[in-house]
Amino acid sequence: MYGISLNIWAALTPLLPLLQEQFYGFFFYTMSLAFAKISILFLYMRIMLHGPQRIANYVLLGVVVACNIWVFISNFIHCIPLEALWNPEIKGTCLGVDVTISNSVLHIVTDFFIFLLPIPALAKLSINRNQKIGLLVVFSLGFL
Repeated sequence: MYGISLNIWAALTPLLPLLQEQFYGFFFYTMSLAFAKISILFLYMRIMLHGPQRIANYVLLGVVVACNIWVFISNFIHCIPLEALWNPEIKGTCLGVDVTISNSVLHIVTDFFIFLLPIPALAKLSINRNQKIGLLVVFSLGFL
């Protein structure tokens, strides 16, 4: 009745629409993550008007865009044909888990650099020490 003496694929057949929705959910998650990072970097551009930090901001923006283009493409070529990702009856060639892990590492590394980018600018502000520490704490909370 509840999976006993059933083939594993027969038991998973009702889950196929959920697996397909998971693919689309991951697609929208990836896009929202990319646009959030890009919007933060555009905000930094308005704050950092000149100097090496502005150049670093442009470089990081390029890296974030390139990484997210790769994640977007790897999302669609994860399995060829794509339907093999959620339908086990279709034979296809799929990328391994290492691609998913490397995409996660790319997101973590770019998050870390986005967090580090404004710290030198905050440290150079001519405000009293308590306000400076408060600003650094607020920016550090964003890393969590």
